[in-house]
Amino acid sequence: MNPNHEAWLRLTAAARNAPDDRDASAPYGFATRVAALGFAAPAAPIPRALLEKFALRGLFAACALSVAAAAFGYSAFRSEQETEVATGDTVTEVLAQS
Repeated sequence: MNPNHEAWLRLTAAARNAPDDRDASAPYGFATRVAALGFAAPAAPIPRALLEKFALRGLFAACALSVAAAAFGYSAFRSEQETEVATGDTVTEVLAQS
């Protein structure tokens, strides 16, 4: 055996025979900290909750865009109607073509 191995054997034997003076009870306030951490909000967001947040924002954005598109389309439709009425009577034109 080499001297390093003998030293290791002596150290492990001494460690086995050493008394254990550690206290087996939890430190003061440990239970309170654990309970507080248990009731605290999760550190990382849940992917489903993140998706729900963006889905709700997307719904509001889609509603706003559809209202804006309908308003723009109505104004364009309304201006076409006014131009058509100003140029002539459509009923008379249809009857004249038949």
